[in-house]
Amino acid sequence: MLQKEEALQDIVLLAKHHDITLEDIAKALTNSQKQVNQQASSTLSKLLVYIGGIFVFAGIGVFISMYWADFGSAQRVIITLGTGLIAFFMGIACLADNKYERAATPLFLMSSLLQPTGILVMLQEYSSGGDPRHGLLFMAIYMFIQQGATFWAKGRTVLAFSAILFSCVLLANLFDIWDMNEKLIGTVIGISIICIAYALNQSRHLAIAPFWYFVGALILMWSVFEAVKNTPFELVYLGLSAFIVFLSTYVRSRSLLLIGTLAMLLYIGYYTAKHFANTVGWPIALVMIGIALLALSTLAVRLNNRYIKS
Repeated sequence: MLQKEEALQDIVLLAKHHDITLEDIAKALTNSQKQVNQQASSTLSKLLVYIGGIFVFAGIGVFISMYWADFGSAQRVIITLGTGLIAFFMGIACLADNKYERAATPLFLMSSLLQPTGILVMLQEYSSGGDPRHGLLFMAIYMFIQQGATFWAKGRTVLAFSAILFSCVLLANLFDIWDMNEKLIGTVIGISIICIAYALNQSRHLAIAPFWYFVGALILMWSVFEAVKNTPFELVYLGLSAFIVFLSTYVRSRSLLLIGTLAMLLYIGYYTAKHFANTVGWPIALVMIGIALLALSTLAVRLNNRYIKS
């Protein structure tokens, strides 16, 4: 019964974000077989588009690597930054025509790889020295503004993904220039990414939310562990792991459940190896670790089935 209510909440949320009416749902249900056939065709079309994009990008990469040493500075910039800009504008152009809309995603992905590379190549070829972090900061600011503004205008999920990625690079580099503690940087960025993932999960861009939940939780747990390691506050890490597991049930995220469970298991193994490895009780500790692993894995499966799986 609980799973049915959660599934209905998801359906209501998706219907609100996509402006789907009850008539649309009824029509889709009556044409279920036709919808299945269209979905299979759509999947095949997407697959071919992505494979085509991979081959195009591979061809460009092979060409650049073969003749890179023969290129001059201007040619190197044009072949990387220029190609990236062309792919970006082609992606925008594809969004204007429904027939070519599926080609926009691989084009945007190509531009997100080629443009940053081209900017760094341009700075390397034409700069007169200085702190490399400033060049990386310039690249991150430019890409964040470009991808963020385009996402604001077009609403494409792939642009949201790249905007978040470059915002993380921007913040990490900026904090490093300010000489902030790297553990504090990781904690701030990890919490920020988890909050962003929660917002994504409540929107029509929820497809990328699990990835950012995973990245945010991973960065947060690593930073906190490095901060409390070999200090009296080491057990804070264990408490944070338990909180991440609890949070996964609230936001219904398998990514958070995975990170929280693994963090707890790894800390138990680390703590027992550190304090009991050279004692007579070490074999008993190993048995206790095994029991803890079994108990936590069972708990994780139950939490997934009861609170997360819909």
